[in-house]
Amino acid sequence: MRRFLEPYGEDPRQFGEWFIPETDHPPLVIVVHGGYWRPVWRLDLEEATSLDLAAHGFAVWSIEYRTYEFPWPTTMSDVATAIDQGLTEAARHGIDTSRRALLGHSAGGGLAAWVTSRRSLPADAPGADLHAAAFDLVVLHAPVACLEIGSRERLGDGAVDTFMGGRPEDVPERYAVTDPHALVPDPGSRRLLLHGTEDIDVPVSQSEAYLAHLHAHGVDADLTIIPGDTHYEILDPTSQVSALRREALTRALLP
Repeated sequence: MRRFLEPYGEDPRQFGEWFIPETDHPPLVIVVHGGYWRPVWRLDLEEATSLDLAAHGFAVWSIEYRTYEFPWPTTMSDVATAIDQGLTEAARHGIDTSRRALLGHSAGGGLAAWVTSRRSLPADAPGADLHAAAFDLVVLHAPVACLEIGSRERLGDGAVDTFMGGRPEDVPERYAVTDPHALVPDPGSRRLLLHGTEDIDVPVSQSEAYLAHLHAHGVDADLTIIPGDTHYEILDPTSQVSALRREALTRALLP
C-alpha cells in the first residue's frame, strides 16, 4: 500500500491523505471525518478505517479541513476543494474514478450530505458547482444532516451555532445554503444511512429526518439502525457497522 499526504491549498489544514492498495485501478472512496467541526479533531480519527478499506482493495482519499475556528464558510469551501482535487488527482495515482463512493461520520456525515447538493446551490453560494461529481454510493453514519434542528436541540453543546456563526434566525441565509435538510439532493447518488440506537452524541432523529427529506426528493436511500450501537463503533473496522458499510462498498464498487 502507498500512503502519503497531498495538499489542496496553502493552509496547514488544507491537505488529505492517500491510502492506495497495490492493485490495478482500484475504486475511489473519499472519507470526511467528524468531530462537531471542532479544531481538536483531525483526520487521524479515520486512520483505522482508511487502512482497513485499503486492505480490502479501495483507494482512500481522507480529507482534512479547517474547522469552526475559521469563520463560515471556510469549512464548506475546504471540503468542496478537497473533494474536487481528490477526484482530479486520483487518476494520476492510478485510481479508477468511474467507481467512487463518499463516506462521512457525524459532522463529516453532514458535510458529505452537503456535498451531494452542490449542483442545486445558488451560483454565488460556497461550493456551488453545476457539474459537481455524483457518487455510486454515499454512506452517512450518524450524520449531523439537519442543522436547523440540531441548532434548536443544541447538539454538541451548541456546536452547530458556533460552526454557522449564529442560530437559524440570526443567519438564515447561511443555513439556506449549508443545511442538507434544506437543500435539493443530487438524485444520482444512492445513500445509505447508518445509526446506532444508543447514540447520545447525534440522535437517530437526525438520520430519520434526513432520510424523509431524501425520499421526498425521490432519492434512493435506506436507513439501517444498529441496536445497541453508540456513536463510535464506526471508527473500529472490526465492528458490525463497519462490516455493513464495507459490504455495501464492495457491492457498489468492486466487481
